[in-house]
Amino acid sequence: MSVEVDLSGVNGETAQPKLHLLPCEIEHTGPAQVAQYFTPSIRDNGQGVLQASFRGRELRGGTVTLPDGYTGLVLKEKHKAVSDEEARVFHGGQKFQEFTYWNMETPPSRNDALQKAMHWLDISKAIHAPVDRNISQNGSHTRVKLEDSSP
Repeated sequence: MSVEVDLSGVNGETAQPKLHLLPCEIEHTGPAQVAQYFTPSIRDNGQGVLQASFRGRELRGGTVTLPDGYTGLVLKEKHKAVSDEEARVFHGGQKFQEFTYWNMETPPSRNDALQKAMHWLDISKAIHAPVDRNISQNGSHTRVKLEDSSP
């Protein structure tokens, strides 16, 4: 299966949309007037944890800012592929630099899958940059020290 992304409709400027990643699935495939029906009342507990509720369930979340050099993009799939041979085509929408993600009842932490995924950006940058490798062994552990040698 191939994936195509059409970026022709993407505006060159990065907007600041109110983007929320909710820990739920809503079974609806058509347009929705989200701004009319979803206006979150968000409280900050003073320790960097946001609190809200959705359909009577407590949500706790935080704001994620994308690292320098990265831009988020909202993609929309016009129609779902019906076979593995058919290409999936996504159309680019609005760009973003930050969003709010929510957990059910638990505060955000570095153990969340989303936070772990964000660390892969730094790891990828480190392993793909030109580096000097210094390898040392201490007992049963091997330590590789990566130093960026780019100007």
